[in-house]
Amino acid sequence: MTTAIQKAEPISTLPDMPIEPSWIKGGNPVARGMIATQSGDKRVSSGMWSCEPGTFEWTFAWDEFVHVLEGEVDIVEDGTESVLTLRAGDLAHFPLGMKTHWHVKQPVRKFFVIRTPEPLEL
Repeated sequence: MTTAIQKAEPISTLPDMPIEPSWIKGGNPVARGMIATQSGDKRVSSGMWSCEPGTFEWTFAWDEFVHVLEGEVDIVEDGTESVLTLRAGDLAHFPLGMKTHWHVKQPVRKFFVIRTPEPLEL
C-alpha cells in the first residue's frame, strides 16, 4: 500500500482515451486523458480528461467527481429532459451507473477523481 505523498508531473499533452464508438451520436468527440495519481488500493484515481465538440452517451462505471477547467458541455441524465451545463470552474458528481448524454459545445478539459468498485489496474 502506498503511504507516500504522490505528485503528478504537469500535464501538457494527454494521450488518446477514445470514447466507445457505439456511444458517439454526432460530431467528432475526440477524447484524451490519463490517470495521474492512484490510491494504494487502486480504487481511487485522479487525472485529466479533454474532449473535442460532439455528442455521445456515457454510462459511468464508477463514481466520478469533476472540476471543469475549460470549455462548455451540456449533459442530460438518461430518462430526463433536464440539461446540466458545465463550464470552467464548475464542480459536479456523477454516481456509479448513471447513464448520460453529452453535448460538448466547446472543447472541454476537466480534472477528475474516480472511485471504482474494484481496483483499477492501469
